[in-house]
Amino acid sequence: MASHRCAIIGLLALVAVLWSAEARVPQLEQKSLLRLVSDEEQCGPKLSIETPACTVEKKCEGVELRRYPAGEIWAETLVADKGFVASSAIGFYRCFNFISGQNSAKEDIEMTAPVLIKPEPKANGWKISFFTPSKYENVNEVPVPDSPDVHIVSTEEKLVAVSGFGGFPSEEIYHKEWLKLKSALDKVNLKYDESSLVYAGYSSPFEIYNRKQEIHVTIVE
Repeated sequence: MASHRCAIIGLLALVAVLWSAEARVPQLEQKSLLRLVSDEEQCGPKLSIETPACTVEKKCEGVELRRYPAGEIWAETLVADKGFVASSAIGFYRCFNFISGQNSAKEDIEMTAPVLIKPEPKANGWKISFFTPSKYENVNEVPVPDSPDVHIVSTEEKLVAVSGFGGFPSEEIYHKEWLKLKSALDKVNLKYDESSLVYAGYSSPFEIYNRKQEIHVTIVE
């Protein structure tokens, strides 16, 4: 019960921010709109906001293997020495402030999905990341965050094992879902980098039904 109360408190801490995020999402450029509706370019949950492009290579027993291309750009922040709920709220605010104009261009940047939450045991905390819209073709095009705690990074190509679920997950629920994914991968002898584990949230707190959450881990090729 305590863990569920903590999850609810963390959720309420983000509601006001997410409400303003949804209220102010600008019209997407034609390029981004085409990406939203193109099944050839995009996989994963289909939303009204942009998500990273990928291709599905295989599906088996609730596990999906997705290929994500090199060059994805993310705004990320590390919240050290904090628990899951506090880190999620602090990290979300930092990234949300960046896309809300606290950057070198004073530019409002479109809200995207998912919000990634990655455990960082060495820092005794969590890393929170926002995907930047595909109109930015490289990191040099992305406005520089005002906050020194927010960094812009580009990713390498990777094959990712994904399992999805719903609801309003707490840290404990995410961990249980990770153990299910881990077990499924072990059964088929797929090697994975456990340090790459990421929790991915796609749904706004205002969505009550058909919520979309995922666990991601990179496959070792």
